[in-house]
Amino acid sequence: MPIDQHRRDEITAAVAAYDDAHPLSPLPHSTVRLLAAMFPVENVCQRSLQDLAAGFDRKRLSTNLRRLTAAGFLSRAPGSGSAPDTYQLHLPPVQR
Repeated sequence: MPIDQHRRDEITAAVAAYDDAHPLSPLPHSTVRLLAAMFPVENVCQRSLQDLAAGFDRKRLSTNLRRLTAAGFLSRAPGSGSAPDTYQLHLPPVQR
């Protein structure tokens, strides 16, 4: 699903603000693209890692998701059975 330009701008601004506040540990370059793919319309994403990995480096995807969770951009609820994890987007990121 294509992302609305306003939504992309909102994500881009939040990531830029985070990087400015954390110059020694900026987020990966693919962060805006990943968040835009996960959250084109809503603030909830329930997709498998395999589905999310399309277009991204699968080896780094799990690491990036953990990093975004630690940075406060995402919260994660584990899936049960065959259901994938559920991610919630926080803009601005939640201070931890």
